[in-house]
Amino acid sequence: MAQTQWIRMNHQQADTVLSQLSRQSGAVVFSRDVTEVSWRGLAFYSNYRLCRLINYATMPVFTMVYLTNGEEYIQLDGTANPIYTADEKDPIMLNEQNVIPYLEFFFSNVQGSDGDVFMLRDPHKIPFIDTFSAAQRQSIIDTFRPVSVSFDSAENTYKVRCGIHYGSALLGTTIVVASDGKISFTDQSVLVPGIYFPDSPYNKTER
Repeated sequence: MAQTQWIRMNHQQADTVLSQLSRQSGAVVFSRDVTEVSWRGLAFYSNYRLCRLINYATMPVFTMVYLTNGEEYIQLDGTANPIYTADEKDPIMLNEQNVIPYLEFFFSNVQGSDGDVFMLRDPHKIPFIDTFSAAQRQSIIDTFRPVSVSFDSAENTYKVRCGIHYGSALLGTTIVVASDGKISFTDQSVLVPGIYFPDSPYNKTER
């Protein structure tokens, strides 16, 4: 099972990572004395894991996250391309147990044109729920769709039926995840309109 918590590297390990990154084209130079380097495993990759650099010399702190196999570092930049690159190179290995963690990893690192996509796993644990009216909270509970996963052997895809928050509404949708990690959405419908998140639902230093 992949390590799901961030593990801080020791001084020697962090120095190795920072030295490797400094040799990359267009590299951002991090001061070793004020930079924390951590890693976290991912259940759907064999060779790649997450590497997070937090520089405490700035306020707010400056964070960069990479996918790495220990030699190559692919910076996560808010688009799907870095993840799809790792999906192809590792290659990705999806199953019914890790497709949800893959989607949560994907959405926490990729923004759509209208902001973050947040999958609803529990109607009582939606970010910023305390800012919604009582009627909105009840509508969320009444329209909640439990997450379900099925495998379409004919298309070689996983179909994840769930609710998501995107833009200014809660939506019901089916997320189609191909065996190579590419995702698409079908069967979208508005469940509860007028639901606004005042900020990102993701703590970017906990991705």
